[in-house]
Amino acid sequence: MDIIQIENLSKKFDGFAALNNVSFNITRGDFFGLIGPNGAGKTTLLRILYSMVVPSSGNIRIKGLDLRKDYKKIKYILGIVPQDDNLDADLSVLDNLTIYSMYFGLSKKESLKRSEELLGFFDLSDRRNSKVMDLSGGLRRRLMIARALINNPEIIMLDEPTSGLDPEYRHNIWNKLVLLNKEGSTILMSTHYMEEAERLFKNMVILNHGEIVVRGKTEDITRNKKSLEEIFLDIARK
Repeated sequence: MDIIQIENLSKKFDGFAALNNVSFNITRGDFFGLIGPNGAGKTTLLRILYSMVVPSSGNIRIKGLDLRKDYKKIKYILGIVPQDDNLDADLSVLDNLTIYSMYFGLSKKESLKRSEELLGFFDLSDRRNSKVMDLSGGLRRRLMIARALINNPEIIMLDEPTSGLDPEYRHNIWNKLVLLNKEGSTILMSTHYMEEAERLFKNMVILNHGEIVVRGKTEDITRNKKSLEEIFLDIARK
């Protein structure tokens, strides 16, 4: 069953086509990837999906709901991890979770319970009272993902969540995301790391200049090529 349906999606900024007639579906329980060079349209697509950018044309349905008309309902089933760090650096780790939970109407008791569960899951329990400004980049990214899960979302959207992290932190986040997917979460994620794409994604689209140039199962896409890195470089040269 398709949980996300994207049909003929386009976005223009001052005449520049960041996305041009993009269409694909994502099934429930998938770990779906967006791949492409800088400027390919990955971030624009994700921002449209979580209503930070209004599309120029096209239709999007999430769990059967029209994104334009029903975002207030849709937001309760989404967990969003943007590319930029937007944590409150002056607050503690725990407060970043509990205050954010108010956006979803969680009670104080439920918020604390859920926050403690997430801190444990992401190995942050011993930092619950630390100020965010004192955390390393890897710990901040873990906290951003934890915050995105505070409402127990059915769909998790991540924009290059491991960008700039060292291999240890990157692998730690990979393991957490794989476990979340196995537990039933549908994940949509963009990345520049080809190893990450091959390791995590079940299905993917590769974007270039705002258009889909490759789509399908990851294993099928890589079957006749040495790696996604080779595909990516071929696309980047065009």
